[in-house]
Amino acid sequence: MGNINNVGYYDYFQTYAIFPAYNFNDKAVTGTKESKPANRGLTWETVTMSNFGLDATFFQGKLGIVADYYIKETKDILLAYNTPYEVGLERNPSQNIGAVSNKGFELTLTHDNKIGDFKYQVAVNMTTNKNKVANLGGSQDMISNGGDKIRYILREGQAIGSYFGYVTDGLYSQAEIDADQYYVFGRKPNAGDIKYVPQREGVKYGEDITGEDRAIIGSDVPTFTYGINLNLEYKDFFLSVFGQGISGASVGFESEQVSAFFLNSAPREYHLGRWNMANQDPNALYPRIYGGASADNYNQNFSDFQLFDADYFRIKTITFGYALPKTFANRIKLGGAKVFLSGENLFTIRQDKKMKDFDPESSSGRGLGALGVKSIALGLNVNF
Repeated sequence: MGNINNVGYYDYFQTYAIFPAYNFNDKAVTGTKESKPANRGLTWETVTMSNFGLDATFFQGKLGIVADYYIKETKDILLAYNTPYEVGLERNPSQNIGAVSNKGFELTLTHDNKIGDFKYQVAVNMTTNKNKVANLGGSQDMISNGGDKIRYILREGQAIGSYFGYVTDGLYSQAEIDADQYYVFGRKPNAGDIKYVPQREGVKYGEDITGEDRAIIGSDVPTFTYGINLNLEYKDFFLSVFGQGISGASVGFESEQVSAFFLNSAPREYHLGRWNMANQDPNALYPRIYGGASADNYNQNFSDFQLFDADYFRIKTITFGYALPKTFANRIKLGGAKVFLSGENLFTIRQDKKMKDFDPESSSGRGLGALGVKSIALGLNVNF
């Protein structure tokens, strides 16, 4: 098995790049340089799966259970191996060096029954998953971009999808600023600015926050997923409901989605809970606003302040309908006909208490379109 998304399409070729800064006779001369060395020894990933399961039915098939505990070990994962800057490479070489471990439990329960003219089917499923990076082949932490500011990190012993950013502790108060109880992050903070917390030992007030103060602040991979499927029938009426949810994940937003007036974008409703002179709450939903024309990006550094709880339960689809009785359908020379009303994403319960109106299924990033879409459709299905 393999995953081409981890590397480029032609990593087994030697590549070169145009470099316009060679100095010959005190003149800048354009030339080429080695961009990425070839690796003709690349191979597919190796996956080892172990499963321990139970598949059973009870009460004449009315109750079913499928349970499975799985262990998935993936080795020889293609990764761009970190190389020192002194080597002079533009891109790190790809090698089969990574290993990831996934362990979890899957459970599905089903129940079918009929009581007179009433029939119903219920299915419930749930999955737990615990993953970690088992080996990076001796390479140090691998930090990658998840957007303009969002950062991910691969670190041995930690989960895939781990966010790498700054830890915060609310917002600064004016009393803390006046008492010089603050840390410098590019500039002196103002009251209402985010309070970044250093992770290095011995950092004192007035000293700088640096990139060394970043830490793992969350993950976008859920530890628990679940769903429910319900089908009801009474005579010629039918109702179907499908719901799904996750737990243990966060979503990271930046730019237009989280920063008020970024590039003169429209503000969000949750920005009304910002810190201001009338609301000097150190736990306000949003820090003080500097305006779209301001070049101040102090509060835009990627931190847990830009993470939102992505746990949710959603009624993904719901359909109610009526099927013409077969005798009547045959009388008008139809094989069958159904009229139905369906809706998608109509009801969502979110764990997040800050932004509240974003689509919990949206991916991290600038959040363009992260509000999601709801739809209602009326349909007719006719068979001749």
